[in-house]
Amino acid sequence: MKTDTKKLDKCQVKLTVTLDADEAKTCIKEVEKAFVREVRMPGFRPGKAPIELVRKNFAPQMKEETGRVMMRKHYSEAVKAENLAEVALADVTDVKCDADGGSFTAIVDVKPVFKVPSYKGLKIAPANTKVEDSAVAEQVERLRAAYAKFEDAKEGEAVADGDFVQIDYSGTVDGKPILEVAPEAKIVASGTGFWTQIEEGRFLAEILEALKGMKAGETKDGVKATFDKESAPDPLKGKKAVYSVTLKAFRRRVLPTDAEFAEKAKVASVDELAKTIRESMEKQAVEQEAARRENDAVEMLLKKCDFDVPQSQVRRAMDGYLNQLAQRAQYAGLSAEYFEKNRDKILKDAEENATKQVRLWYIIDAIAEAEKIEAKEEERGKKVMEFVLANSK
Repeated sequence: MKTDTKKLDKCQVKLTVTLDADEAKTCIKEVEKAFVREVRMPGFRPGKAPIELVRKNFAPQMKEETGRVMMRKHYSEAVKAENLAEVALADVTDVKCDADGGSFTAIVDVKPVFKVPSYKGLKIAPANTKVEDSAVAEQVERLRAAYAKFEDAKEGEAVADGDFVQIDYSGTVDGKPILEVAPEAKIVASGTGFWTQIEEGRFLAEILEALKGMKAGETKDGVKATFDKESAPDPLKGKKAVYSVTLKAFRRRVLPTDAEFAEKAKVASVDELAKTIRESMEKQAVEQEAARRENDAVEMLLKKCDFDVPQSQVRRAMDGYLNQLAQRAQYAGLSAEYFEKNRDKILKDAEENATKQVRLWYIIDAIAEAEKIEAKEEERGKKVMEFVLANSK
């Protein structure tokens, strides 16, 4: 057997393998014996059909199988002979095997050769993980609001944050009713007896803000709102609207007292609850800071070391990335039309992320080898990043 190699782009090598007549005949005889043993032909007992007849009736299949046998017997041997750091067999062409000899050409994905980036002394500035009293108080009050009661507002009371309001409203864009401009946008066009809460994200922010301080029976005209350029229906993207809003009725939000709040939250006191919330927020802050430091270290290592990686591994990483994206999209309710519209960008982002991921795998393995960090494959990345961060500035 003779072998020859030629380097290609993207961590690929063209491997040419040539067999002499004896080696080729060995492959041919192996296939012939198997076919005689396995095929069934009328008039002959199993394994007793003449080889000439078997060749005549199964020539295409035997030729194909001979190529497979030749590959199976000699590919790994050729890879070893050329000392290739094989990752995957990408393609096989020019397969030939007859009594005069055999040959095939394999395109082999191989591991990249690169200079390991400097990974000690990375400058990663620390971030403040202190949890402010105001942040704890905000979380306590958010939880208190979850236990609020709602009572019919008394005559003369004005709307405040958290209240439930019943409104009539109608809007125009460029002097035309919104429903004429965008028939699919019924919810933002107009409404009668519509209930919503004075809370961020519940309805159009400008209308919610305009309702604050209003009393039942009052109307506000000329309430201006601007539709989002990304999420609004096409006819309304970036458009300015003018609304008339009437407050028909509202229910006042009544927050529980400290004693009521503690009882409903099943804690000894509001102070005890605040302490628990603080501990949880501090733990989360530390975890987020650790994740940020690791992400910064990863980005630094990737910037220091740019090299090609095997495309077979990139494709596998892309598959994983796209599967995760599909799952997240399903939870978010994104439509198939969204993916079709953004297909090129999604695939480009997937390839870029996958390439970075594969490149990072090689960098991590190189650091682990240099520092003799022994760990199972699923734990190696964590161990290496702990080492890198421990040696950062």
